[in-house]
Amino acid sequence: MKKSLRQRPKSNLLLYLFVITALVLSAWYGRTRSGPDIWPHLQKIFPEAASFSVSDGVFVVQDERGGLLGWAANGSANGYAGPLQLLVGIDSTGTVSGTSVIEHRETPVFWRMVRFPVFFSEIAGSSFEEINYRYEEVVGVTGATRSSDAIVASVRKAVARVAGEQFDVTIPLPLPPWEFGFFEIAIMVLLAGAVASLYLRRPVQKAWRWASQAFALIVVGFWENSPITLTKLTGFLAGYFPEIRANLAIYLLVVGFVLTVLLFGRSLYCSHLCPFGAIQRFINLIGGKRIRLPVWSLNLMPRMRDLIVFCAVVTALAIAQPGLAHYEPFAALFALKGGMLQWFLLLIVLLLSLVLDRPWCHYMCPMRTGERVLQDIRGTITGPKGEQHA
Repeated sequence: MKKSLRQRPKSNLLLYLFVITALVLSAWYGRTRSGPDIWPHLQKIFPEAASFSVSDGVFVVQDERGGLLGWAANGSANGYAGPLQLLVGIDSTGTVSGTSVIEHRETPVFWRMVRFPVFFSEIAGSSFEEINYRYEEVVGVTGATRSSDAIVASVRKAVARVAGEQFDVTIPLPLPPWEFGFFEIAIMVLLAGAVASLYLRRPVQKAWRWASQAFALIVVGFWENSPITLTKLTGFLAGYFPEIRANLAIYLLVVGFVLTVLLFGRSLYCSHLCPFGAIQRFINLIGGKRIRLPVWSLNLMPRMRDLIVFCAVVTALAIAQPGLAHYEPFAALFALKGGMLQWFLLLIVLLLSLVLDRPWCHYMCPMRTGERVLQDIRGTITGPKGEQHA
């Protein structure tokens, strides 16, 4: 039986206080640090620029003689891991002259999937009145849906600002469409089924879990590549909440994870919906073996995992880059995209899964750290009732 925070030594309470303080200070520092220098981006868009001034949030760019070259404005929208800022320039004739990425917080893996040269070459030379791309009709931006949507929204916001301030033309900025289809319904069904299975007999409960994980492996994993990641959770901690209309699925998964731990003492996302947990279970069936690790390693590895998660989140918050907290090998498996670290971790985890029960889930997954924190909160509120594990 686990102890609640009320029953644990004061050192544990001090540890939580230290962690919360570190997270708050890191997030504060990341949000208040000075932003990037805008001048190099203006020169990239207007090579003849010699000076600029700011009028109602719009940059007015002049050449060496003080002649008007054009205007530029920032556009910002939330991508996969947080806000993405673009600078869009419009010349004196009302034509888009160029764009430049000022700042982004995406993971390197997904950022490399966005085809900027093709997309930006398509909008260069367009009049501001022609910038009316619909999210599903963008050409040249592929592979990273959230980043792509953020780019389109940022361009439209920047162009609309210049058009309104300098040309007295109003460009509508429609909200992204609601994404509610098969995937969102599937998540809701899987979560409801996971809760219902808790009240079934053990054999039926076990059979449902296998069926649920097989379905999640296909849908959440290979089809959508949308498991909960540390990057997304760090973005939430930093205060970067993506537009719910276009990101309903991730909200359903995160809320489902939190509520099931608080209500039932265990994460039903981890046991029923996590595609990476599912692939480890199926590989272990192939291996057919489960070796026992030394007791000292079972005590050490969770502490090492918690320390890695803490360092990754604090660093990402301090530099306002949630994407840098990304180290899970999910994209390497489900999208065949990843850095050297992700591919290395994936190989190790898959090999260990032949002889261990879900090594990533038990010893390396950041979600397990989150589950333990939520279990402590639950124990503090309701008293110890013996939390269960997937």
